[in-house]
Amino acid sequence: MKQDLSPEADRHQDPQEGLLRFALEGLLPANQTLVLNLSMRSATLFSAPRDGEAQVLSQQRFTPNGMRVLLPLLEAYPRYCTYDVLVASLLSLTLTQARQLLHDSWEVAMRPVRRAISGIMDGLRALGLSAVSYTHLTLPTILRV
Repeated sequence: MKQDLSPEADRHQDPQEGLLRFALEGLLPANQTLVLNLSMRSATLFSAPRDGEAQVLSQQRFTPNGMRVLLPLLEAYPRYCTYDVLVASLLSLTLTQARQLLHDSWEVAMRPVRRAISGIMDGLRALGLSAVSYTHLTLPTILRV
């Protein structure tokens, strides 16, 4: 079965296959799509030339915590992803609980987030991407390397 890797799909979830597709317009060329397989904790960068079948350009595996921070970063693109969203995703909390934890103990709450973001950097670089944190704004985002 041929997958729809077109940029129009932007972010498309295929529940049968358990895949999330991200066009990442402005970061990736129009013929490339990043596909996350949450169950396999992998990210695959596909190129779909107009006259051929999709080709795998790069594939990376991530730790469970890496996927827990990568997914909200990608979902937030092209906007920034706030730290409360990352804390909630990483620690399986509600946004209200994450905000309270950040308010009560910023350093304790942020330590696992920093560790998880640091842990995905090599995999992102292999995909031609990077995560940048604007600490003074508390807004991390995904960028093109």
